[in-house]
Amino acid sequence: MSFTLLALSAIFLGFYVVLSRFKKQKKSFNFRVLSALVGGLLFGGIIQVVLGTDSAAGLQFSELISLFGNGYVKLLQMIVIPLVFVAMTASIMNVEGTSALSKIAPKVIGVLIFTVAISAVIGIASIYLFNIDANSLVNAMGTSTAIEARSDSLLSTQELMSNNTFTSLVLSIIPTNIFEMLTGAERTSTLSTVLFGMFLGFSILQVKKRKPEKVQSFVDFINAAKEVVLSMVREILKLTPYGVFALMTKFMMSNDLFALSEMGRFVIASYAAIAAMFIVHLVLVGLFGLSPKTFAKKSWPVLVFGFGSRSSMAAIPLNVETQTQRLGVDEETANMSATFGTSIGQNGCAGIYPAMLAIMAAQVMGIPIDLSFVLQLIAVIAIASFGIAGVGGGATFAAVAVLTIMGLDITIVAILVSIEALIDMARTALNISGSMLSGVLTAKTNGSLNTEQYKAQALSNTTNGEIPA
Repeated sequence: MSFTLLALSAIFLGFYVVLSRFKKQKKSFNFRVLSALVGGLLFGGIIQVVLGTDSAAGLQFSELISLFGNGYVKLLQMIVIPLVFVAMTASIMNVEGTSALSKIAPKVIGVLIFTVAISAVIGIASIYLFNIDANSLVNAMGTSTAIEARSDSLLSTQELMSNNTFTSLVLSIIPTNIFEMLTGAERTSTLSTVLFGMFLGFSILQVKKRKPEKVQSFVDFINAAKEVVLSMVREILKLTPYGVFALMTKFMMSNDLFALSEMGRFVIASYAAIAAMFIVHLVLVGLFGLSPKTFAKKSWPVLVFGFGSRSSMAAIPLNVETQTQRLGVDEETANMSATFGTSIGQNGCAGIYPAMLAIMAAQVMGIPIDLSFVLQLIAVIAIASFGIAGVGGGATFAAVAVLTIMGLDITIVAILVSIEALIDMARTALNISGSMLSGVLTAKTNGSLNTEQYKAQALSNTTNGEIPA
């Protein structure tokens, strides 16, 4: 083992010690996550400048810290399907009657689809406002081995999608084997789990009306399972600062800074579009007679957590807790909006990003971008937003799906994968904001929103985005 590798490892572990001390000093969870984020970007950037991307010590160190970064991501992926299953089943079965269910679900989905369509429009506009020239970007990046490898991988995914008809895609959401579905092996596993959880929860509701004593033990089991899974999620989330530091360090040291600078304008355009969509969320809150400032202030800790973790699914517990304890949303609506928002109508990953890439791909291919093209693109994005998993990499899949349906080349997706993590943080925060917005607006229109709690200044212990014990 070289001295350089030992030195890098010592510094890396030293920062972990600092993060641990921050926790003992009662520093907020969000402070620790942001510290890890900034520290990782700086540490990785310094390594990249000093050692480059191809040094032996750098490659060995990158492989070593993958154990921490990728291990954290794997833990999040491990808990996704169980969390979605118990959260959806419990949220449906605990609704007071099927009439209440029919008032909640359509509105939640409606808000998500409406906002993802708006986000697509904003994504399209950002390309022109920032004068993004896809041809110049493609020429500047060239056709490196890494880009060609990513293109080949994405082409296989595109080929698989292109062989499916709309009917087969819809049918693929219906699970034929629930045990295989629970493994998360298929790309539609998340939406299939949502669907099965809805059916199971609805069936429990029906039995509760006829023979409540027969189903009570099963209801207790589901509620207990939900508590156990949420406890697992909380334990995993406590590792977030450490996982974020490893992921950001590897991201910066593995990417050429010149290449990142070439895509700087796209990054800025993406963040501007995301910021604009946040403003749209606040405007919608105001249009429904609620304070945008209150919504922003109370949702902020959850958004910061999503920014650091890059997983809207991991944020489900904090999302629900914030909606119910701070925003005055009833538990049924909060559970449903938080869960639906992880796989339907994600404003950032399934709206803004695919829209921007579709326009860029059309530019490269010389396709006229007229009103007909734009309207078709918005409709495709709204439909394709069903089933996009709320974990890292969902935006890439959404982009490939949209470009495939539109008949566009996916090379631009392969080029931009290198900056995926940098943009995905803000996209995830926007996804979470969209799900919380759907919960608040649904509760408001259904008359179930506790407006006094929404207006209250006294904040619960979720103020700092802490992970409950």
